[in-house]
Amino acid sequence: MKLYYIPTTRAVRPRWLLEEMAIPYEMVRVTMAMTKEPEYKQLHPHGKVPVLVDGEATIFESAAICAYLADKYLDKGFAPAPDSPHRAYYYQWLFYATATLEAPVEHFMFNILPNLPEKLLPGFIRSETSKQESYQWFQRVSEPVKEALHGKHFLVGNSLTAADVVVGGILLWAKKLGMMQPDDSLTEYIDNLMQRPAFNRADENYYAQVPVHSE
Repeated sequence: MKLYYIPTTRAVRPRWLLEEMAIPYEMVRVTMAMTKEPEYKQLHPHGKVPVLVDGEATIFESAAICAYLADKYLDKGFAPAPDSPHRAYYYQWLFYATATLEAPVEHFMFNILPNLPEKLLPGFIRSETSKQESYQWFQRVSEPVKEALHGKHFLVGNSLTAADVVVGGILLWAKKLGMMQPDDSLTEYIDNLMQRPAFNRADENYYAQVPVHSE
């Protein structure tokens, strides 16, 4: 099993899950130059990370990789059983994370890091939402997550699942970018995730400074 990886990207999420599950894997560190090569485009059509190669399966999209791993190793407990009532909420948060929660964080990121080598998003779309608008957007879409976590440590059931890895990975980006207030009720959730040894093994560059772009 190979994971194609660049630090501080979405590739941290499946690496984090692999570390939590204690599954042997080979990490292939990718450079931006590698992503432009035709051979790499055979793995990911847009030359991005992560990519997981597991036997005959070659998968991209971080949430899809996490869902695949959690189901393949269901006995590890990172996904509810298919017949569990928790399964519906697990799906809900996996999809909410990438379809709704991540968008304002990405827009905010492009405002303070405008030179990111994003391959798909046109420049005019990057800048059409201001930093303040992105922040307000994030505050709105993070409210359901806060409500779901009220009095709980994890989103689904009483244990960490792949949904926490994906949602948590997005919130960790938000925290690093300065979108989280110290009194935000999500801070405890994020801090608990950051204390996990598997997270620290997976995201060794989390504490690297974010260069702030002055407008």
